[in-house]
Amino acid sequence: MIRVAILAEQNFSLIDGSTIWLLNVCKLIALQHDMEPVLVLSHPLTNTHLADELPERVKVIEFEDLEQASPRDRLYPPFLEPALAAAEGIVGRFDRVFVRGAGFLEALLESPAWVHRVVAYTPETLPDVSKSEPNWLTLARAARTRLIVQSEIAKQAMEALSGYPAQVVHVVPPIVFAETAQAEREELPIRLCYSGKVDPDYGLDWLLEFCTTLPDHTDLATTILGAKDTFRNRHKKFFEKFDVYREAVLLSQSTREQYFSSLSHAEAKREMGKAHFAFCLRHDRYNGVIEISTKIVEFCSLGVPPIVNDTALNRALFGDDYPYYVDTHLEDPVSRLHEIMRTKGSDTYVLAQQRIAEIAKQFSASQLSHRLGTAIRGSEGGDLDPEGKFRRVLIATHDRKFLNQFLDQVQGDPKVEISWQHWSSTAQFGVGEPDVPESVDTVFCEWACENAVWHSYNKRPGTKLIVRLHRFEAFRAFPSRINWPAVDAIIVVSSYFRDILISEHGCDPERIHIIPQFIDWDQLQRQKHAGARFTLGMVGINPFDHKRFDRAIDFFVKLRQRDDRFRLAVRSVMPWQIEWVWNADNDDKMRFEEVFRRIFNDPLLQGGVRFDPAGTDMEEWYRGVGTIISSSDSEGCHTAVMEGLASGCDAVVYNWPGSRSLFGDHVVDDMANALERVVAFANLQDQNLYRDAFSQSMKEYDVKEFTKKFFRL
Repeated sequence: MIRVAILAEQNFSLIDGSTIWLLNVCKLIALQHDMEPVLVLSHPLTNTHLADELPERVKVIEFEDLEQASPRDRLYPPFLEPALAAAEGIVGRFDRVFVRGAGFLEALLESPAWVHRVVAYTPETLPDVSKSEPNWLTLARAARTRLIVQSEIAKQAMEALSGYPAQVVHVVPPIVFAETAQAEREELPIRLCYSGKVDPDYGLDWLLEFCTTLPDHTDLATTILGAKDTFRNRHKKFFEKFDVYREAVLLSQSTREQYFSSLSHAEAKREMGKAHFAFCLRHDRYNGVIEISTKIVEFCSLGVPPIVNDTALNRALFGDDYPYYVDTHLEDPVSRLHEIMRTKGSDTYVLAQQRIAEIAKQFSASQLSHRLGTAIRGSEGGDLDPEGKFRRVLIATHDRKFLNQFLDQVQGDPKVEISWQHWSSTAQFGVGEPDVPESVDTVFCEWACENAVWHSYNKRPGTKLIVRLHRFEAFRAFPSRINWPAVDAIIVVSSYFRDILISEHGCDPERIHIIPQFIDWDQLQRQKHAGARFTLGMVGINPFDHKRFDRAIDFFVKLRQRDDRFRLAVRSVMPWQIEWVWNADNDDKMRFEEVFRRIFNDPLLQGGVRFDPAGTDMEEWYRGVGTIISSSDSEGCHTAVMEGLASGCDAVVYNWPGSRSLFGDHVVDDMANALERVVAFANLQDQNLYRDAFSQSMKEYDVKEFTKKFFRL
C-alpha cells in the first residue's frame, strides 16, 4: 500500500476552482486500491462544505494537529518538514507527497529526506521571461521529479521552454465526477450561468453589462454562483457596481436573475446544471494560460455548453468548429452573448452539446484514475522482478546519462532499491576504495570500463554481475582486461558488438544479450507538424569522422536537386562549442569549416539547412521531421534513428557496422540509393499507414521492455 500525502497551499475552507481541484484529486487517489490518501490541510478548517464531500478512504490531518510544528495562522514553507513529520507520527511514513504550491515544492525539493518522494503539480507552465526561473523548477528538473500538468500544450511548454524531461511529465486534466445528476431545465427563460470567484478579470464586468440588458429581454435569465472576492482593493469601482447589483438581486428574490453564495460544491453543481449556457469568458491576461478550467469541464459534464475565449487552448479542447467562441478583441462580448443565447434549440446548439458530451468523457474519473495513479507511482506498478523478490542493485558508473529513463521506471517499484558507486572517470574510482555492501544482490556496471574490470575480479559470492558495453569502450583496452567468466550477463547494443566479444575476447555467447539503448516509445507518439513530410532530420554532427556531416550534405544536395521543397534540420552542439573537437590534433576543424562554407555558398543549400541547438525536448522536435538520416561511419545503435522511427519518421541509414541488424531495409550502401524512396514518401497523400509501421517496428526497444529484460537477467 502506497501512503500518499496530499498537500496544497490552497485554503480548503474556500470554494473555488483550485480547491475543487484539490477535492477531486483526493477522490481520484481514493479510487486507487493500492494507495492510502492523506489530505494534510495547510489552513484551519472553518467551512466543511468541501471536506464533507471527501470519500471515507481519505484521512484528514487538520491544521490544528500540526500547530506545534507550525506555530502560525497557516502552514508556511519553513515549517513544512516538522509539520509533515508530525503528520507521519499520526498516520505513518508517507511514500509520496503530492504537492501544489511553489513554496511547498521548493522546501521539500531542497530536503534530502523528501526530494525523492515528491510528485509535483503545477498549473503554471509558461515561463515569465522578465523573471528568473522559479527555484522549485530548477530543483525539480535536476531531480527528475514527477510533474503533473493539465494539458498536452502545458506538457509541450515544460519540455520545450523549461527543458523538463518528457518522461516524467504527466498530463492529468481536471477530473469530473458524475455523482450529480443533470438537473431538469426549464425551456424558458434561456439561462446563462457563471460559477467561480468574483474577479473582474474573469469577465464579470461584461456579465454585469449583459445583466443590465435583461429587462428588455424577458426570455433571458442569469445565475451567478459567487465564491471568494479577489482583488477587491485593486478593482474598487467594479466592486461598487457589483455589490449594488448583488444586493438588488438578493432583495428582489427574482427567479430571472439569481445570485447564490456559500453553496456546497454539490449544491453549486445542481444550480449550474439548470442553465442552458455557461459564461466562461476571461480578459486578456488569461489568454496565455494553458491550464484547463475545472469549471469549464464541470459545465461540460452537466450538459451546459460553455461560452469561451477564442484561444489555442480552447480550440485544442473544443475543436475549431465549436460554435461558442468569442474573440474579445474583434467582437463586443455583450452582443455576442445575446447572439449565442438565441441559438438554443438550433442545430448549432445540438452540435455544441454533442461536443461537450465527448469532452466530458475525456475528463471522467474512470478515464483519468489510472493516469494519475501511474504519475504518482512513477511506473505502471507491479513487480519488475519476475520472481517478485526484493532487489538491491548497485550501479557502478562514471556517467549516468544513458540510464535516466530506466531509473524513472525503477523508482516506482517498491521492491527495488538502487544504490550508486561513483567512478570519477572511465579509469579511476571516486574517493577511497570501491566496495560492495553485504545487502547488494546485483552489481550493474554501466560501461565496460575500469569499473567492470574491478568488479569482475572482486565479485562477492552470491551476487550477480551485469555489464553493459557501449560502442565507446568496445575498441579500447578495457574489454581485454575484464574477467569475463565472472560476468553473469553482458548487454550489448547490436549483433556487431556481440560478435566482437565472442571472437576477440572469448565471451560465452549464452551470456551475451542484445538489448539496444532504450527509447521512451510512448512519449514519441505525437502528431506530426504539417511541414514534416519535406523535412529531413539529423541529430549530432560531432566528431567529424564519426558522424560524417559531409556525407549528409552530399545526400541533401542531391535531394534538393530533385525537389527544392526539402529542408534539413540539424540538431546538434556546434563543433566550435566542444574544445576536444574544435582544437583536436587533426584536420577536423578544417573539414567542418569546408562543409559550413559550402552550406552558406551553394545556391542549392542556401536557406535549406536549419541548425537547432541541442536540448532535451527531442520528442517535440521529431514532430517536425519526416525522415531521419544517419550518415555515420560508426555507431552503437544510433538512438536518434530509433527515436525518429518510433515517432513515425522514415529513415535513411548509411551502412555502418551493425546497422542492418537494427534497421533492415532502411540501410543503404550509398545514401543516394534512397533518393527515390524519400521523395515518394514525402509525396504520399496519406502517410499514416507507413508512419504506424515505422513506429511499431521500434516498440520492442521501449524503456519498459528494457526494464523487464534487465530484471529477467
